[in-house]
This record gives sequence, C-alpha cells and structure tokens, in this order.
Amino acid sequence: MSFSSSAPYNGVVYVTDTIGGENFQGSGVLIAPNLVLTAAHVVYEAGLGTATNVEVTPGYDAGVAPFGSAYALTFSYNSVADYGDEETLSASQDDFALIKLGTSFSGPTIFGLGANYAGGVAYVSGYPASADGALESPAQNIGLLAGYSILQGLALGPGSSGGPVWTPGSGGAPVIDGLVSTSNDGIGYNAQLTTSAVSEIEGWVAQDEAPTPPLTVFNTSTNEAVTAAGSAYGGPVAGLENTYANITPQSLNIVATTPDWFITTGSGNDAITVTSGTNVVNGGAGSNFLTGGNGTDTFYVDATAPDQDIWSTVVNFHKGDAVTLWGVSPETATLSWASDQGASGYTGLTLHAETAGGTSASLTLDDYSQTDLSDGRLAIAYGTNAALGPYMYIAGTG
Repeated sequence: MSFSSSAPYNGVVYVTDTIGGENFQGSGVLIAPNLVLTAAHVVYEAGLGTATNVEVTPGYDAGVAPFGSAYALTFSYNSVADYGDEETLSASQDDFALIKLGTSFSGPTIFGLGANYAGGVAYVSGYPASADGALESPAQNIGLLAGYSILQGLALGPGSSGGPVWTPGSGGAPVIDGLVSTSNDGIGYNAQLTTSAVSEIEGWVAQDEAPTPPLTVFNTSTNEAVTAAGSAYGGPVAGLENTYANITPQSLNIVATTPDWFITTGSGNDAITVTSGTNVVNGGAGSNFLTGGNGTDTFYVDATAPDQDIWSTVVNFHKGDAVTLWGVSPETATLSWASDQGASGYTGLTLHAETAGGTSASLTLDDYSQTDLSDGRLAIAYGTNAALGPYMYIAGTG
C-alpha cells in the first residue's frame, strides 16, 4: 500500500479540472470532510477564467483512489495573475482558494490551519506531474523570504501547486503553514498562511457552511454567476420534481445539489452536475461535460436538428443510468465505436454518429470500453418516439 493512503498523507488531494477548454492537474489539502484548500491558480487562470469539472481525490496513487473522488459544488479564490504558469512573488502571497465538495469524505486526515510560520523543517506535499500520479512529501528546510509572505524551499514541480507546506502540530495533528504556489530555477515559492489569510479562508468556510442553494449556475463565457431558480416539473417523466432550462450559446457550469431535476442548456460548452435522485440532463449542442449522481440519471444527446456538432462526455455513469440519443439510429446515422477517446483524464468508450446532414453527435462514457458492449455492463436498443422520431438508447446494466 502506498504511503499516500496512510495518515496524515491521505489528507493531501489530487485535483483535476478544466479551464478555458484546457485540462489541468494540481494538488490540495482537506481542511474539512467537504472542504479543500488549494492554490488559486488551480481553479482560476488569468485570461482563461474559472474552472469546471473540478474533481478531488484524497490519497490518490497513480490511478488508485482509496477514498473515492468528489466534485466541486462551489469554490472561492483570489484572482491572482499568472504568466506562463508562473506567478510573481507578490501574486503568490495571495495564491489560495477554497473548494466546497458535493460529498464529504470519511477516513482521510483533516489538516488544521496554522498562521505566520517563520521557517524551519516542514513537509512539502503534492502531486508533481513528473511523479506520474504519485504523491511526493519530502521534509525540507523552509525559510521566510524577506519582504514577502512567502515560504521558500525546493520546488516539487508543476502539478504540485496547491499542496500543503505543513508541520506536525500539538499531538501530531498536521497544521498547514503554506501552499505550493510557483517556482523558478528549482526554488519553490509557497504562499504563507498569515493571520489575514487565515481570516479570509475562515470567512469562506463560514459562507460554505450556510445552506447551499438547490441550483448554482455560473456563466463561464462572461465569468459571472447567474441568478437561477428552477420551476416545478410538469412533464411526463416519473420522479422529476424541478426543471431548469437556459438555452444560450454561452457556456454554463450548473450544479444541482437537490434531487430530481430536468436540466437543459443550449449550444455552449456546458458542464452540468447532478448529485442525487432521478434526473434528466440535456447539455444541448457543443462540447458538454455531464456528471451523474448517486441516483438514477438519464442523459440526452439531441441530434434531431443540431446546428453544430455535439460531443457529450458522461462521468459517473453506472447501473440504472441511461443515455438517449434522439435522432440517432442505424437508418439515420453512420455509427462507430472507439475506446480511450475523449478529454484527457476522462477518456472512455466513445460513440460517433455521423448524421445524413453532415453533423456529428458523439458520446463518451468515462471509464467504459468497447468490451462493455458485450460483457453485460451496457445494453443498446432502438425505438421511435411519435414526436421526436427515432432514437438510440444505451442503458447501464452492470
């Protein structure tokens, strides 16, 4: 068993997300079962905007997730400016963010917050890309950089950003003294947790402890929150209680924290997350990232009259879930399958349906392969709906 799954190292987390259509990997640390402290530039990149598809895995070891993974509901951050993956020392002083998760972890170590650590021997922990998914956590001699709230040591490398600089506290409980921020010529520059920084983080924590709205919507095209409230569902699908539709060419990040939603969007590159109950999710056209919950979810790919290509990636697809591809059948489209396609970090079984109109409707099921078409994990059927015409139905069966 890797040391990353053992206390206190299992409180350090592996973070992946998407910013401006690019996939990123960073690190972080649990400060509550559902709260992760990380570097601001892990969830925000100047010129690209804020992150979507933020996934957190504690105790990660090269593909092994001993405690499972969780997705972000919300996050708070300082808007630090970065230049080619490097921050100025002034920016690094404020390079921290807080991620609130949709589910809480049970088992990993929870780190405390220190303040004004002036230097000495400390551990620097993170997941540098050079380690191929392994945690590194060397003890280092850390010094306070004169004139800055920066703890200086040796760099772990890109991918370790947001990992903790920590020391054993009273009774051996780990205390966070800083966060990995940037580096230059092998020297690591880590944001020191000062009294003011801890006060700001605790303010974010207090906000996150307030009741979570049932639906949060963020427009990643304009980098603005959208005031959103669902309405009562009155359609024919049993089990649904609420509906939210925002048909726009702009890109949206939508999270439903309560069960039983029908959510549909337009032609932007959307990320939609549901968490529980019975849900129907339609990302519309464009490139979409759809994350299912722990209940029963149906995902729509609507190719009946697309004005552009569609590629939807579905994450956390499991037994009881289904995908309906409207307008797709062997008679209306040329169908082909491939394994290991899709966005980096979320590749899987991919269907390409080339329609007679010249557009393509593609679907990627994360963590599935062509083998699952015949091993009982998936079942495929075709049918015709009186209003919408032919459709293809893919069910999770095992």
